[in-house]
Amino acid sequence: MIIDRRRFLQLSSSSAAISLVPSALGKMTQQQQPIIDVHLHAYPDDLPIPAAVNPATGKAVQLKDGAAHRAACLAEMKRLNIVKAVVSGGDGDRLAAAYSWCNAEPNKIIAGAGVRGSADTPLPELNVLRSAFKDGRLRVLGEVTTQYAGITLDDPKYAAYLALAEELDIPVALHTGTMPPGMSFDPCCRTARARLGDPILVEEALNRYPKLRLNLMHAGWPYLDDTISTLFHYPQVNADLGAIDWLLPRAEFYHYLQALMRAGFGKRLMFGTDQMYWPEGIAMAVDAVQSAPFLSADEKRDIFYNNAAKFYRLS
Repeated sequence: MIIDRRRFLQLSSSSAAISLVPSALGKMTQQQQPIIDVHLHAYPDDLPIPAAVNPATGKAVQLKDGAAHRAACLAEMKRLNIVKAVVSGGDGDRLAAAYSWCNAEPNKIIAGAGVRGSADTPLPELNVLRSAFKDGRLRVLGEVTTQYAGITLDDPKYAAYLALAEELDIPVALHTGTMPPGMSFDPCCRTARARLGDPILVEEALNRYPKLRLNLMHAGWPYLDDTISTLFHYPQVNADLGAIDWLLPRAEFYHYLQALMRAGFGKRLMFGTDQMYWPEGIAMAVDAVQSAPFLSADEKRDIFYNNAAKFYRLS
């Protein structure tokens, strides 16, 4: 049976809901210190938001369209004191979706160019990105979803885009790790493969563009050893905790995060949510990091704020 991608996500998230329910949210601090979220997604204002079930809670989203989704997410950002956020489009006109968030909150939102490079989602014209990077409308190349296109970052089709990012000192945010269950059966992504999310596959691109600043989104989960190896060998690489900090069972997330901390990368991990259709995922992600019993107050500040401020060169 052929189904469109958004319906596919709705069905797959529903089937995963029971196994992924995390522990109840902990109590938020009354005076939450400022947070930078390096991994949020936007949708075009008029794009209907499907009644997709939150994989962690089993509850369906109740938002009409992209405009309502933006309003709900921005309200959560204000409530949780998220003072800066990197936002890329997750469907439809990805650049326009990111711009809409930036226009709504220009002092908070850093617009990223969500790109893929598949027949379903072709790469934008290079000159469009060059112009937007130069005038500051876009400040990040990413989320770059090579895995969904069935290729890796060293594929020749990305060469000019990575060269541009290196030339203009634009950070790149790359999807790594896993995908929603069964994604390779989705008509959009028939060439997608789990192995293509392994962070070790970025090596050729990093060596070809040695000045490239790269964020490994999702911190490469579940490829722990290769994530550690990549962070160890390439000091220009950071990793964000998007999705794994609220979609994974809490014990698994803590196991993974603690291993990265134990390996010495506490100054290279950045907070992210990857909330997709579910604004409530933002608070769930904040709580997961805030409640981590093995993190000191200083380590939490690094993850929530300091590391992203340094990597993205924010004032």
